[in-house]
Amino acid sequence: MYELLQAVFNGDEKTFLHQFIYALSSLDKRYFLKNEILQAFADYCHQSQKPAYFYYSSSVGKLIQYIHEIIIEEESTWLVIRAKIASQEVWKLTADLSSFEQMTPQALLDVSDRLVNCYQPHIFEINFHPFYKSSPRIDDARNIGQGLAFLNRYLCNQMLAEPKYWVEMLFQALRGLQCNGIRLLLSDRIPSGIQLAKQIKLALKFLSQRSPHEPYEKFHFNLQELGFEPGWGNTAARISETLELLDRLIYSPEAGILETFLARVPTIFRVVLISIHGWVGQQDVLGRDETLGQVIYVLEQARSLEKELREQIKLAGLDQLGIKPHVIILTRLIPNCEGTFSNLPLEKVQDTENAWILRVPFGEFNPEITNNWISKFDIWPYLEQFSIDAERELLAHLQGKPNLFIGNYSDSNLVAFLLSGWMKVTQCNIAHSLGNPKYIFSNLSWQDLEAQYNFSAQFTADLISMNAADLIITSSYQEIIGTPDTIGQYESYKWFTIPHLYHLVDGIDLFSPKFNFVPPGVNENHSNKLLLLAKMFSFWNFLVPENNEVRDQYIETLFHLIYKPRVEKILKKHLRGLGIGD
Repeated sequence: MYELLQAVFNGDEKTFLHQFIYALSSLDKRYFLKNEILQAFADYCHQSQKPAYFYYSSSVGKLIQYIHEIIIEEESTWLVIRAKIASQEVWKLTADLSSFEQMTPQALLDVSDRLVNCYQPHIFEINFHPFYKSSPRIDDARNIGQGLAFLNRYLCNQMLAEPKYWVEMLFQALRGLQCNGIRLLLSDRIPSGIQLAKQIKLALKFLSQRSPHEPYEKFHFNLQELGFEPGWGNTAARISETLELLDRLIYSPEAGILETFLARVPTIFRVVLISIHGWVGQQDVLGRDETLGQVIYVLEQARSLEKELREQIKLAGLDQLGIKPHVIILTRLIPNCEGTFSNLPLEKVQDTENAWILRVPFGEFNPEITNNWISKFDIWPYLEQFSIDAERELLAHLQGKPNLFIGNYSDSNLVAFLLSGWMKVTQCNIAHSLGNPKYIFSNLSWQDLEAQYNFSAQFTADLISMNAADLIITSSYQEIIGTPDTIGQYESYKWFTIPHLYHLVDGIDLFSPKFNFVPPGVNENHSNKLLLLAKMFSFWNFLVPENNEVRDQYIETLFHLIYKPRVEKILKKHLRGLGIGD
């Protein structure tokens, strides 16, 4: 971008840029977004009678196409330039265009604060960049959102480089699997990765002598003598295929083999879907207007996941041991349920064998509020206590820990963050929509909108949960990083200011493999992909245990230092509205 700016400044077109900035400043505004910039430039070209090519092909025209924000101050003009997807730069031009220089996001956030008459030289800064520096990351923007494929290739390359180490790590990951106290895949008869590789050969030789369709229970004692516990398959052919995949993975690792093998490994049996708002039901209630789509989605997701898990358990040969999937929709119980079933603690999901709606009430310290429906904009003060109560109810109902938490929307993702952190369980986030890009200028004008929307709590919750999540599901590439002309939803959390509260100077690494897009819609392929992703990231966390202790402490600090004080103010406002006082 330096070269293009240099071309403008060193040529005749500097005059045209100066005229355009002057035209913008005459509009009695200081902050301009891309659509306004393009329209203003088109008006300038028309009024200045520029030739048709000038709008797109001149150096100034090319520069304007890359600009996403302009802030005009008395002494300088600030440009946010996005020369390529997922890459934004800040440039400062002097008022007379005598010079230009690249600036930091921090400097831009200071300028943004001044737009709303706020400038705090010592404002709290949030920066997540250091926590991604040591992690593998995608290096090509075209592959953003394809974390699964990236990690498959990365792990296979590591296995080729250090085969003995990685075979041992693979062995350790497999030997610890169990469900309901039942040991799966490997027993203590196999003490190491080297021995596992030898035993696979013996098992394959034994299986080659059995009928392909012979059920596992007819020869399970023979495999157990070799050190192989249930979970490899339900027939001789299925078990042989799975062991052959593992054998090939050990000796000649390839990404496709790793993915196919992981799809067969039985690691997920209990899934908790979180949809916090309530009115989640199947008769006479499908959410309020603001959550209707979410309730329909999560019910279909529960049915689809339970069906897919049941099929996977059957193919693994585990149904004969009484193992079955357990899917929970975790939501809130609403005592004043207006004739619906929203006050029932437990309700079976129709057309499933073992999927349930588990309703947990909000704390009753202010029942005049919590016994009733609460808007998604006002729900924030009740989520921490709800999570504490929900943990107890989940452990009792599941009779053990879940294997996966899936949050839906900002509030449920925050609950998923809390529960997964306490229980050490894989966390998957599905945002559906994020608040910051949905409401333009909402971060700058948050104090004017706080009484109605509580944006400061929502934006902070988004920031906490997306960085804590093991896995983020998006519906498209564009949801993460947008298009050449638009900022992606997650990209909008790269930096922003909430004046008087904090500066976000680096909020998320868009190149992290945690981002994975799964096409929208709930069906068999969707559930299969989601479960495969969860298996991969659970597997990844075991194989490559990163030192996340400092990151987790950082996120915990944000939760207590920023989020909790905000929600306490919301709660006090609610209580005062009821005449209860502080």
